Amino acid sequence: MKRIVKCISSIEELDVDLFNRLNIGVEIQDFTEPNLTDAEKEEIISNYKRAFKNLKGVKALHGPFLDLKPASPDLLIREVSYKRYLDSIKIASELNVDYLIFHSQINPHLNEPYIKDLNNQQAKEFWERILAETNFKGTFLIENIFEREPRMLRDYMEAVDFPNIKVNLDIGHAKLGGASLEDWLVTLKDHIAYIHFHSNNGIYDQHQPPTKEEIQELYHQLEKYELEVVLALEYKNNIEEEINRYL
Repeated sequence: MKRIVKCISSIEELDVDLFNRLNIGVEIQDFTEPNLTDAEKEEIISNYKRAFKNLKGVKALHGPFLDLKPASPDLLIREVSYKRYLDSIKIASELNVDYLIFHSQINPHLNEPYIKDLNNQQAKEFWERILAETNFKGTFLIENIFEREPRMLRDYMEAVDFPNIKVNLDIGHAKLGGASLEDWLVTLKDHIAYIHFHSNNGIYDQHQPPTKEEIQELYHQLEKYELEVVLALEYKNNIEEEINRYL
């Protein structure tokens, strides 16, 4: 059985006894909300600290993403992004999670080689700075969001080049582009550590349950390329029933 986690948007969705019985972990997405007050953050952190004392599975946290651009040429935007990332890293460290997820923020239309290389270099500088000032023990994950195909993210990863920064392949986002699942997996196989699994109609990011055929195809491709990943179910479901489709 794959290492499976369920994505949740609030602690009310976390039943620790059930998750332990099903042998699954959790990805918390509370902190994607950009307008949480300090008091609200502290309350959320406190609640998860108590819950995580007894949770046996993988723990992941999704960081903020709205309007952030760590590789921006605008230093003010880069600084705001830095503060948001730094805050998330501190929370992730306090909760002792295994994975911390950020979006790549790659704009696929800015694909002129000089601009692309400049963005990747600025991303590397951003990560060099933030890694030097933090002590997060887990793995950072960079998630595809707007990319139509995998090569821009591969180039980003090769430019940043830190051993504790890997890829979270979002299959729902990938489905909105023109590249096949196999193309994404082959191109990024040296970097993928984690997968967001959900489906859509190819037009909108609907976060629907994958079909039986989509699950079978993913498992086939993971086995074919010998990829050991954490599989995060990022759609609404009754996890006690849904987990049977992944056994």
